[in-house]
Amino acid sequence: MKIALQLVMGLFFIPLLAQETETSNTTEDSKKLTISGSADIYFRENISGPNEAFEIDGEDYFLNPGTSFVNRSGFSFGMANIILDYNGDKVGFVADLVFGPRGEDAVFLSIGSSNFINQLYAYWKINPKVKLTFGNFNTFLGYEVISPSGNFNYSTSYMFSNGPFSHTGLKADFTLSDDFTLMLAIMNSTDFTEINLDGSYTLGTQLGYKNQFINVVYGEQTGSSGATFQIDYTGGFDLNDQFYL
Repeated sequence: MKIALQLVMGLFFIPLLAQETETSNTTEDSKKLTISGSADIYFRENISGPNEAFEIDGEDYFLNPGTSFVNRSGFSFGMANIILDYNGDKVGFVADLVFGPRGEDAVFLSIGSSNFINQLYAYWKINPKVKLTFGNFNTFLGYEVISPSGNFNYSTSYMFSNGPFSHTGLKADFTLSDDFTLMLAIMNSTDFTEINLDGSYTLGTQLGYKNQFINVVYGEQTGSSGATFQIDYTGGFDLNDQFYL
């Protein structure tokens, strides 16, 4: 009965997003440092069910239907992040620092002083058609991201909740033509952002055609009895001037 009750609970969200960007003076060689960020606050109420939390054997449980990042009843906050983006002619880096419950959930396998690092990577533009990226970056699977300011809906789907959040590794982006792009990657196990415990590596690829993408992740996962295989399509179409699917 409790399970059935949870499935019909109503959810109500009020997202409040703030974003501010500051750019340093651009030099003659087009190098620049951009500072940006976001913050989100929400309200959640289960219309047809209880909203209390309970404890069993020292573990806290919430009666809300589980999803990524938005599990608390009443007024609550998600996360605040600060993004440093240095974009040079050939090289650059991104440091995305995140704070709050949503940020903690996003980097749940990071420990110590790195548990507030959402992304930290450097890139090298070998030429106009090839770019190498090395470090910790958010997943390329799906259409949703960790920061709610980048999503169409404030709450995230169950597909995102059960998929990868981040990867750490090396990826290469290729511009094959005006229409086609290709990305190839070798990475640690999914969401192991700062360590490889058992020598397991994951392969990733993304094929793009006019902003339509097929994404694939395949490889052994730490703590798993077999290889994982995930594939998805990310894209959309203009049905008319007012509707985009």
